[in-house]
Amino acid sequence: MVVDAPREKSCGQQRSNSRSKGASRRRLSLIWGSIALVSLLWPAIALAQDSSPVQSDRVIRSNRRIIIRQSPHILRQPPIIILPYPRPIPEAQPVRVEFDAQGTEWGSVYLDNRLIYRPHNFDRQETLYLPPGGYRLEITGVVRSDVWASGYLDLGRDSSRLVVIRFSKTEGVTVSGSPYVWIPD
Repeated sequence: MVVDAPREKSCGQQRSNSRSKGASRRRLSLIWGSIALVSLLWPAIALAQDSSPVQSDRVIRSNRRIIIRQSPHILRQPPIIILPYPRPIPEAQPVRVEFDAQGTEWGSVYLDNRLIYRPHNFDRQETLYLPPGGYRLEITGVVRSDVWASGYLDLGRDSSRLVVIRFSKTEGVTVSGSPYVWIPD
């Protein structure tokens, strides 16, 4: 009996050893099979990656973090950005503004609340070159509270580069050059 007992233990150990050896052989054959499969398919995978179009990176958002996955391309090309040819900015040509005082009254011309011209006996005409834009124009007598006319000049909206402003105390303001230059109050 003493001899039979070790045989039973050794048989049980042999069975468990043979099972573990069989499982390890299966695992080993699975590993080698997967390695062989990958080695056979690797050139086709690499060729497919090289010939596929360029894809942008994907951003995966979860509640806690942002995961950025890059596309699996080996050679990444930078994006091509095409900018339109820059148009030259046209230079703002100044507008010639001529003031012509009619009659014999002395007066004052204010442009944006600044005195720019005072017609007296012998200086009844004045020429200015102003950049395009809007200006507040007031024509008064010698005293600023004696307003003859007031309004806005809108210069440079159209192609006219010459504006003639004729004014007097009795006749008011007449503007030639463009119909929309003078906007009276």
